[in-house]
Amino acid sequence: MSLVRDEIDASRTNLRPATLAIAALFAFVVLAQGISAPFQKDAEPQSAEWIQSIVRDGHWLIPHDAYGYTDRKPPLFYWLSAIVADFTGRTVDEVRARAVSVVAGTALAVSVLAWTAANVGASEGLLAFLFLIGTYGFASRATEALTDMLLTFLLFAAYSAIYPLLDTLESPGSSSRQIFVGVMLGLAILTKGPVAIVLCALAVSISLLIEHRNPIALLRERWPWQVVAIAIAIGAVWYIPAAIVGGRKIIRIIFAENFGHFMPAKLGGTGESYRPFYYIAARLLGGAFPMTLLILPAALAFYTGEIVVEKRRALIYQVSMSLAVLLFFSIASVKRDDYILPALPGIAILCASVFTLSTRGVAAKLRDAIVWIFLLVPLVGLVFLVLFPGFALHLNLQSSDSAYYAAFREIFQKHAVGLLLAWILWVGFAILSKVFPRRVRGGVTFNTGVAFGVLALFGSFCWTAVLRPYVATMRSMKPLSPIVADYVHGHQLCIPSGINYELSYYSGIAAPDLTNPQCANVVQGQPVYLVAARRELDAMTPQYRARLKFLTKCNLIDGAGSLSLFEISPEAGK
Repeated sequence: MSLVRDEIDASRTNLRPATLAIAALFAFVVLAQGISAPFQKDAEPQSAEWIQSIVRDGHWLIPHDAYGYTDRKPPLFYWLSAIVADFTGRTVDEVRARAVSVVAGTALAVSVLAWTAANVGASEGLLAFLFLIGTYGFASRATEALTDMLLTFLLFAAYSAIYPLLDTLESPGSSSRQIFVGVMLGLAILTKGPVAIVLCALAVSISLLIEHRNPIALLRERWPWQVVAIAIAIGAVWYIPAAIVGGRKIIRIIFAENFGHFMPAKLGGTGESYRPFYYIAARLLGGAFPMTLLILPAALAFYTGEIVVEKRRALIYQVSMSLAVLLFFSIASVKRDDYILPALPGIAILCASVFTLSTRGVAAKLRDAIVWIFLLVPLVGLVFLVLFPGFALHLNLQSSDSAYYAAFREIFQKHAVGLLLAWILWVGFAILSKVFPRRVRGGVTFNTGVAFGVLALFGSFCWTAVLRPYVATMRSMKPLSPIVADYVHGHQLCIPSGINYELSYYSGIAAPDLTNPQCANVVQGQPVYLVAARRELDAMTPQYRARLKFLTKCNLIDGAGSLSLFEISPEAGK
């Protein structure tokens, strides 16, 4: 037993700065793919408008979008993005709006590598790093102008730094570590609110309960309260001034974002984005693919003892955050896809451990079967599509899925042979690794894990670098903005209903809907223009449609159909 423990201790290492720098450069190149793709829908354009509000108008405390709505979240992400834009030409475009997310994603991937190597093993660290950046649910969110990636990095940094503090509850560790945890949690609060403290506390409690330790004992220690005090003090830097300046309006927004999203509508919650209880679990299984294929053998390895005892505590600690995210947001009233992001690092670390098992038991055999199915099934599919290029499944998909399917068919026809050869190359590597295995410390093979991770990275890279930007270009309103500018020339532009942040960002016009007097009261000599999709036109009365003068259209791959620009005649406004 002591010999095994010595080998495990030897496998754990603090990686050299040069190694971490190379990993950071690699992760940055992978995650930055598609950063310049056009915005789609409302979330990212609205974030970009909040950044514009800071850069252009100096609204650092409470940014506003083009329609005058205030930022609903603490502004750290927008502050950092505004600084990037301010130092690079004072222009807020797709790259500048997403730069903070890419840097945060890179830092998170490197942090996962460093922590896992130091606490579990160097092999597990390399695999966890590879699995994380090769997961589409992670890589795709590294190029989104949203707060979630920054929150996940800060949360992981704080949560990982707490781990040594739990070794002995009576020995809180160095004060510098406590300050670091408090600062990271405080910055996380400035990114997305007090949910950072809640998730951290819940994850720590789950970890202690799994180890049959009492989490309430932590409340008798001084350091948790000191950490929370530091975090709250940093969060108050924005919350207090914002509440004073914004008054009741901003207080209502803060309440809705932090409590209204968690509570059901009957108890005062916002009631928006309602989805069934299992929604987060389903999105997590899909967003963490293909890592999720390895969750079952990982759980089985704990049961069969194929994961050595010395590694279990660190693995349990990190996967507890994944369980906390799953539990908290499954109970919450509002459920969104982005909420799964903090759960992915723990899953990556857990799945990496499956390739360094101490014995070859049931879990190891199941792992091998899953990996080879993952390697060979796509290969068979690629060969089939190359041999029968005209074959196409007729699927009943949603508009976004249908767009991706159509784009995949078009791109695959051009690069089918290259994709097939690349997949064959790595499947061949995996086969050779079985014939000529490379042994690492502990006497286990992890080449199969490398093959699995590289192929996952290859698939994710193709999606984020090629497919996703292609679809974004075909669905975005960006190509329509210069056309609109040529026709409108400063006159009134309208939309059928609601708010369109994508149009307002690219055109620079906060277009009101047709119920607005600016759109309804059409006067001769003062042109009023309308941007509408085919589906929106079908919802209008025939009398109104008859008085719309068609000017031009822009074809988009979208369920709403092509967008058209019309001039509204005075009769249509009566």
